[in-house]
Amino acid sequence: MLWSVYSLRNLWARRVTTLLTLLGLGLVVFVFVAILMLAHGLERTMGRTGDPANAIVMSKGALSEIESSLSRDHTGVLAAQPEVITLANHQAAAVREIALQLTLRKQGGGSLASLSLRGSSPDAFAVRPPVRIVQGRLWQPGTTEVIVGTQVAKQFPEARLSETLRFGRREWTVVGIFESEGSGFDSEVWGDAEQMMATFHRTAFSSMTIRLADPTVLPAFKARLERDPRFKVSVKREPEYYEGKAEGLARLIRVTGLFLTVVFSVGAMLGATMTMSASVAHRTTEIGTLRTLGFTRSHILQAFLLESILLGLAGGLLGVAGAALLNSMTISTVNWDTGAELAFAFHLTPAMVGEGLLFAAGMGVIGGLVPAARAARIEIVHALGQRTV
Repeated sequence: MLWSVYSLRNLWARRVTTLLTLLGLGLVVFVFVAILMLAHGLERTMGRTGDPANAIVMSKGALSEIESSLSRDHTGVLAAQPEVITLANHQAAAVREIALQLTLRKQGGGSLASLSLRGSSPDAFAVRPPVRIVQGRLWQPGTTEVIVGTQVAKQFPEARLSETLRFGRREWTVVGIFESEGSGFDSEVWGDAEQMMATFHRTAFSSMTIRLADPTVLPAFKARLERDPRFKVSVKREPEYYEGKAEGLARLIRVTGLFLTVVFSVGAMLGATMTMSASVAHRTTEIGTLRTLGFTRSHILQAFLLESILLGLAGGLLGVAGAALLNSMTISTVNWDTGAELAFAFHLTPAMVGEGLLFAAGMGVIGGLVPAARAARIEIVHALGQRTV
């Protein structure tokens, strides 16, 4: 406690250099935590996409829905499997979908961006209960009506309610906006599967999403279908499939961000070293006095190291506070795994706050170790001799 007060007073006595060092350390921690928030926000968005009770079926070897092809006959047989739950209308909770892409211009005359275009059926809302209409209405089957996710409506003016989209040489009216609790579906455009297949001359579906009566039977369900020579399909739990679509981008964000953080942290640690070295140089006589009063070299080392750690933690708090301002801020980028625009939000967790402060304390230790060791090695005679001179 005594050393803490002593260290804080010394930091305050040199507040200008302390503030500059704090800003440097805070900037590094801000970048570090912001990168973690960005990668976690992406994974969280994709992890929310889909329902754990659902299984997505694609053709064997396909890495995405766009590459997959399921015949109409096969989807009929798949929907009749005994593990599939039956809806209130006595239909199987299975939805056949076609995955396409649509190009639109961003708000304010921005760049063109690709969006996921999903041909589906109204049963998709029964298979995915978190998805709900928040404005307008559902499309009428057999028509060129579409609904768009909330993020699409925000970013693309031509995809707002009652606007008309033009693709596949046809006009499609936006009749509704849906929300899916912040999942990747919010960045998609949905419409009638049969109309889209006719428009794009497709004869096969891309995927089939099945809602299981008992989610625990998925491993056995998957093994049975994948062994069945009639289908040649692969089966995954729906959230697992979408999480896999974010792995590449999340890894790129982390690697690039952590590389920048390491580069910046070298500069911040040099700043902490210079600040602590200047502190040692101005307090040589003070160090000699403390040694005369009975404080050991270990005490001097601990005092200066504690001062540097406090400096690091203060910078860490500053950086974490700055990063917290980004929490829930939404950005969009191209998901390399799908080629489509995806909107997601920064997300701060308590673990990231801890990691940021731990990283800041580590920079304080490394930056202050050399000056603290030099202060501990100063001889009493030399230290007090400077005052005499």
